[in-house]
Amino acid sequence: MNKILSKTLIILMLSFLILSCNTNSDNIKLPNDIRWVVKSPEYDILCEQIYNTAWGKLSRVLKNSDSNSCIVMDLDETVLDNSKYQIDLTKKGESYNPESWSKWVNQKEAELVPGAKDFIDNVKKTNVRIVFLSNRMDKNKIPTIENMEQLSIVDSDDIFLLRLNKEDKKDVRRSEIINGDGRFSEVGPLKVLAYFGDAKHDFPNDDNFTFGQNMFMFPNPMYGKW
Repeated sequence: MNKILSKTLIILMLSFLILSCNTNSDNIKLPNDIRWVVKSPEYDILCEQIYNTAWGKLSRVLKNSDSNSCIVMDLDETVLDNSKYQIDLTKKGESYNPESWSKWVNQKEAELVPGAKDFIDNVKKTNVRIVFLSNRMDKNKIPTIENMEQLSIVDSDDIFLLRLNKEDKKDVRRSEIINGDGRFSEVGPLKVLAYFGDAKHDFPNDDNFTFGQNMFMFPNPMYGKW
């Protein structure tokens, strides 16, 4: 009887452990912010609406501009959807850290924000260049480009202006684009026609730019400096 009881207990314990593992990895309850991004139709509709509005506002000026002009686009949660990284952090009970983020970038598994591909495809039919201005570290430029090549949203005319160090903030890099210095010394100055991002620091404090006209912000409830 004791042997039977012991075997029964062992089976019950193993079953509990298996069930716990499945619950932690596959059936985990996502927090509302991540669940809204990955499951709600509202998120998809809103992003597509922003990109459609942007094309409606900018198409004429883009079609009439040359290669000395550009649009400046953030990457993460503006063009690239990294919700899988957020899901993985939740499963592990972790928060953002540079090491896990760099590992995620090198996995090249980011997908597209809804509406991004159609908009970018339309821009590429014009002469206007795209500058991807991202706080991804410059050391991860190659896996970033390879990920975007897999998504068919990048070509040789695009410019990547990623972050070199803590001091290399976005306003520093925006100045290089406009003035044609630093990393833009060979490209020369470009006229910025519009900015796209998901956080306030993605945009300049410039009276020539207005949200909904030539600045377009995307929803990102998953992370930010609030």
